[in-house]
Amino acid sequence: MIKNYLAEFLDRVSRNLALREHYTMAEYQRWFDQNPEYLHSGAVEQIKLIEPLTLEGTNDLYRADYWIERPNDKTSYGKREIVVKICKYWTPPGKNRLHRLNMLMSAFQDEIRINNLIRATNIEGVVQSFGGGLAGRHPYLKMEFIKGCSLDQTFKEKLTEEELISRIAQIAYLANSISQLHYYQIIHKDLKPKNLLLCLNPDHINNHKILICDFGYAQAKLRESVTEYGGQLTPCYSAPEQAVMGENLSPSVDYFSFGIILHEYLTGKNLFPKAMDIFIEDQYQITERYLEYMQHEKENIFSHPKFPEITKWINDLTIFDSYERMQKSENLFNIAHKLREKVNSLGYRDVNTDFLWNQLREYHGNH
Repeated sequence: MIKNYLAEFLDRVSRNLALREHYTMAEYQRWFDQNPEYLHSGAVEQIKLIEPLTLEGTNDLYRADYWIERPNDKTSYGKREIVVKICKYWTPPGKNRLHRLNMLMSAFQDEIRINNLIRATNIEGVVQSFGGGLAGRHPYLKMEFIKGCSLDQTFKEKLTEEELISRIAQIAYLANSISQLHYYQIIHKDLKPKNLLLCLNPDHINNHKILICDFGYAQAKLRESVTEYGGQLTPCYSAPEQAVMGENLSPSVDYFSFGIILHEYLTGKNLFPKAMDIFIEDQYQITERYLEYMQHEKENIFSHPKFPEITKWINDLTIFDSYERMQKSENLFNIAHKLREKVNSLGYRDVNTDFLWNQLREYHGNH
């Protein structure tokens, strides 16, 4: 009995000592060097951190080199550039701190599992993962490095006709990717421009496509620091029901987020331009005033004679009530292919529309 109490006490002390909001790259590297991942063949996975990408929120992201090495002869193969996402061993001081830390670690393990599932489905429109691991107390996830930028860096007003059609083709591909995730019962729950990457690498198979990343909320249970604001939704992009329902959320939440992204990518303007101001004024809380605004103050400014359906889709996808939203909204798979048909009829085609057309032919060929 005394040994058990002593072991529990020492574990608690060591965990409290390890709690730190920021570890240096050198400290992380030491953990990777001391805790290599061994493969069934006896080979070892090697990770060399190169530079930090993001050091905010609950995770640290680093660009890194990755390769597999045979210990006997030191030969290496499979070298590639990756992103390593490391779960911070940290949670703010306060009541039940270690319990909250356990929940954070558990949520990250959920993210590793959901990424493994996505990898097994072969869904193309997501940032691919290469599995996770544990370096000391730090769980981590290996992902492909995408040369490009997050979607929020591409927003602009007054697009040319060519730019607009090109973006509509890209948004069609994104709608299809979300639809494929829903087919496998994966709901992202935190779709926003920062979680969408526009690939700008001519050597990558998905060049000029919008790719989905960060599935940290897809399977999260009671995770306390999902977003950069420390809450369970992202203001301006998350569906209203996420403010009152922590679990049992449906694909309708992704429909809502997609509708806002669709509007912003094509107009440069957020569909709810005052939402963030209200959120900040109300001490970073989702209040009745915020929800009232989201229900009644939508500002849909998209208007184009060749794409009247997009205006309607934006309105339907962002209906406040989730049940009514799903009743009135076009299926995302249908939206993807209707947009493809429209831009093709205008004489435009690219890698996005070609992929959708080939997917449709394959679908019809199997049914």
